[in-house]
Formats: sequence, C-alpha cells, structure tokens
Amino acid sequence: MLGSIDGGAHVLQQHARTVLLGAAVFMLPMVALNLFLSVLAFNDFSSLDGLFADRGYIGVENTSVFLAIVVESFTAHLIGAYAAVFLVRYQMGGQPTIRDGVVAVLRRSPWLVLTWVLTHWWAVFIALGVVNAPSVAAGAVTFVLPVVALFSAMVLVVVPVLMTEGGGVRSLGRAVRLVRTRFGAAYAFVLACGLIGGLLFLFISELPYLAESTGLVTFGSFGYLVQGVASQLALLVVVPFSALATAQFYVQLRVHAEGIDISMAADRVFGSRR
Repeated sequence: MLGSIDGGAHVLQQHARTVLLGAAVFMLPMVALNLFLSVLAFNDFSSLDGLFADRGYIGVENTSVFLAIVVESFTAHLIGAYAAVFLVRYQMGGQPTIRDGVVAVLRRSPWLVLTWVLTHWWAVFIALGVVNAPSVAAGAVTFVLPVVALFSAMVLVVVPVLMTEGGGVRSLGRAVRLVRTRFGAAYAFVLACGLIGGLLFLFISELPYLAESTGLVTFGSFGYLVQGVASQLALLVVVPFSALATAQFYVQLRVHAEGIDISMAADRVFGSRR
C-alpha cells in the first residue's frame, strides 16, 4: 500500500513534465468551467437559480458545486487512464510520451465514459446531497466516508485494467476479481491515498490565504479568482499523484497475486511480443 503511494510519487517526481502536461490536456476544460462558475458565484448571478429545484436557496453557488463535483470526478477518471498508460509502459521498460497517453485515452474514451457512469454514479447523488442539504451532508460524512471508500476499493483498478488489458466492460469484473485477492490492502490504500491527497490539496489551495495573512500581499476584489486558480493548481498536482499511485497499486497487485514481475523480468531478457 505505502509502496504504491511512494512509487507513484517517485514517478511523478522523475517525470513531472510529461505527467503534468499530459494531465493538463484533460484538465483544461475542467479548469475553464470551474473558473467560469467561480466568477458567476462570486458575482451572485441568478441566471442559474432554480436549475435543480424551485427553492430560493438553490442558486448559482450550489449549482457550481454540483457541476464541479461531477466534472472533476470525470476528469479524474480520464487522468487516471492517462497515468495508467504512462506508468505501466514506464514500469515495463518503455519511454512513454504525452502523445502515447493522450491517443490511448482518446481511443478508449467510449469505454471510459461507460465505466465512469457504472463506477461513479454515487458521485452524482453525493453532489445532489451537498447541493440540497449541505448541513445534513456534512453531518453524514462520518458514516458515508467508509461506504464510499468501500465502493472505491472494489473498483479501484478498473481504469488500469481497461487501459492495459482491454476487455471493455468486462474490465469491471476483472478489476473486482483482482482487488478481491488483496481487498484489505485496497481499502487501506483508498483511505491513505485520500488522506494524503486531501492534505496536499488543502495545503496548496490555502497558499493565497497564507500569503494574505502575512500582510505583505493583498488580492483585494480578485481574491476569489486567485483562490480559484490555486485550487485548480492543487488539483493539477493531486489528481495525477493519486492516479499514478493507483496505477502503481495495480502493478503491485498483479505482482503479488499473479507474479507479473516474473513475466516483466522475462520480457527484459528475451524481449516482449507486445
């Protein structure tokens, strides 16, 4: 578990340019949408009021939260696919490029959309809960988090399986069977990776507030925009880090459950047919 997180961080450190630029290709639409929604929210436009309900408190701020959760979830799914292609090819002794990862994701984009819908449908319900009852959602975090971690652990390696083994929708069954061989480690990985990623995101996104607290710099009316940019930069680091760690966990899982390290060693000596 910890080896996977450390391995993902090591690959990110060694190949930050390729990983982050490749992830940025998929994050640009999300960043543009989130910044646009931030501008709407802080200017208190009412053009989106009533989109999800006729209640007065369901306005643009809540709408932006809903869209941000859904869009970020799908974007993380795509970045997970890119990271899986990069890390697995790198671990196999290859020299993957940004083009390799992007082309592979685009080729399997229909299956990625389908697997996201099948494995992240709960994200939509959580987003709706946050929008319609934020106080209840905040109070239920203690009870919901273990269940979310359970679902996440069950489908943890769906994207790496899809991107490296193919199989389309059958990759769901293959991923679940693979995780069942080390389910405790998968569950602990989800919690640990989520905690580390959350702390890293919090630290980066709070840098503008820390800068203002020193009194040396003030952002004035542009504070919300600076905060939005900092949040997107935090996502640009945290999401690829988590995706690489997940891909590394997939490799480690196959090493312990299927002895893939023997095949990898044989490929290095005798050459690989694929």
